[in-house]
Amino acid sequence: MFKKVEYVGFDGKPDLRAKAEQLTPVLAGEIGERQGEVEVTWSPHANSNAGVLDLTLSRTLINGVSGTHTGTFVAADFARDRGAARRGRRVWSDLLGVLLDKQHQRIQETFLEPAEA
Repeated sequence: MFKKVEYVGFDGKPDLRAKAEQLTPVLAGEIGERQGEVEVTWSPHANSNAGVLDLTLSRTLINGVSGTHTGTFVAADFARDRGAARRGRRVWSDLLGVLLDKQHQRIQETFLEPAEA
């Protein structure tokens, strides 16, 4: 399972928290074997009483590069067949993009450092 799963800000919203808890194993299925390296935070979307959830995924690579990405789950994601799974996969994919960009920046910085003579 995931490295860490948190449910934040669900006071007075037990149905929404239950929805987030149901989505956690769906998300695990989309992430696959790397889920043990991922931190998950579910929270109600700010200023929304319409059952909208925010999902924040975080991961730190072995070389110390870390990234975080947040995506939003709306009612349409729950209504469509596998819509929630697709949304979870999208947030995961976006996080991987963040990590790739940071890794690329680190490599560029390494090559731009002056070499010692």
